[in-house]
Amino acid sequence: MKLYSKYPAALTGVLLSFACLLSACSAPAGDSGASDAGAVSSGGTTSREESASPESGAEPVAAGFVTLTRDQYSTLGCGNEQGYYEVLYGESGGANICYIDYATQQEVYLCAAPNCSHDREGCTAWIDPEEGSYIPLVSGDHLLLVHITYGAEAPERAIPHIDEANLDGSDRRTLVSFAPNERLKSVFAANGSQLVCALDAVNPDDLEDTNATLKLVLIDLETGERRDFYEQAVQIGGTEPTFLGVTENGYCLLREQFTAKSEEDFPGQEWSDIQQEIQRSNQYTCTMIPVGGSGPAGTFSYSGRVYDLLCSDGLYYFDCDSRKVMRVSVPDGSTEELAALPDVGAESAYLDGKLGDWFLLSQRYYETREDVSYPVANDCCYALNVQTGEVRELTIRQEVGADRRMATMLGQTAHDVLLITDSDVPETAYHYGCRYALISREDYLNSNADALRPIAFLF
Repeated sequence: MKLYSKYPAALTGVLLSFACLLSACSAPAGDSGASDAGAVSSGGTTSREESASPESGAEPVAAGFVTLTRDQYSTLGCGNEQGYYEVLYGESGGANICYIDYATQQEVYLCAAPNCSHDREGCTAWIDPEEGSYIPLVSGDHLLLVHITYGAEAPERAIPHIDEANLDGSDRRTLVSFAPNERLKSVFAANGSQLVCALDAVNPDDLEDTNATLKLVLIDLETGERRDFYEQAVQIGGTEPTFLGVTENGYCLLREQFTAKSEEDFPGQEWSDIQQEIQRSNQYTCTMIPVGGSGPAGTFSYSGRVYDLLCSDGLYYFDCDSRKVMRVSVPDGSTEELAALPDVGAESAYLDGKLGDWFLLSQRYYETREDVSYPVANDCCYALNVQTGEVRELTIRQEVGADRRMATMLGQTAHDVLLITDSDVPETAYHYGCRYALISREDYLNSNADALRPIAFLF
């Protein structure tokens, strides 16, 4: 199986989104999904007084959820305690399910058959070209392959569905199929026995119609039984809510964004002079829906030039102006200031997630260099202990051309972390031009770069 420079049509939109994350001229799309130009503003505020009163009896029917993916990173893969699952595409349009074995730091095909060529039916790692592209997820003893349609597929690929297999790739079968007019979102959460996802149901008679219904769906991973538990009328391409995931205690978050100011409010001024002022006018409202509940348990709001990320214990956000890291508890909506980071003149931020009691994030600023044709991005990276408030600077970073960015956390175990540590190969190659490495949690938090253990890729 050789490298190739042309991905299947189904992946084109996702690849473009991920390429933007690696682009030297763009800030990391904070997990709010906001771009550097339209990003989030400052003076962030959240309070219990702003939270809507919970509905009586609005309790989740299940808990123990982990949000497995997030916008723009879902195509990379998903891990568990033993390894990391990914789907790699070949020049024929076919694909293979591959696996990074943490014990050996080796990438292998998810196939145990001796002398297998991994390019035909019967191989547990093989995905036929006619099946299209997949996002791998793993929860408990379930390996899930999610087929999301992007509008460019042939009719036989146009039905979104989720396949299930054993962790070794065997006994693959379709768990659940969706309607041709249903468009799955790329964020999924699971608890080992149930999966929560979001989708848009569009007009089946007019696919150009922007009126749609956003649905939250609960799927039983044993039976494939589907239950739609929440619906909301939305406008695709407008102010449609973003599904952020599910907290450990079983609350889904839908976040809506409104920007009060625009370029029209600053006639004759350059974008670079008004950008941050526009960002400061951003308003965010999060609606909390208990898993299985038909109505919200409440809302909370915040505003400003902020970046946010939903974690198991609540929503975290960072305000680029005040430099404060905040956590909003779910479902009571109360807010806690965790720490204030040093002032580095942050133009944007990236929130990477939780590593035990440590929350990982970075502030980004730009430098102009004579030897580089674009503003060079530099990240100041931190680990914040959410229990003690201790802040540590992290110096292990990802090299992306001249840029130095936070090393993206792909997966973790009780002892180790899988990181993106470099991007020194063409973006059309496997792994989107990235290099991976394992490191112990302790060594990462202590910035011990000598302890990085590079992953040996198949290609």
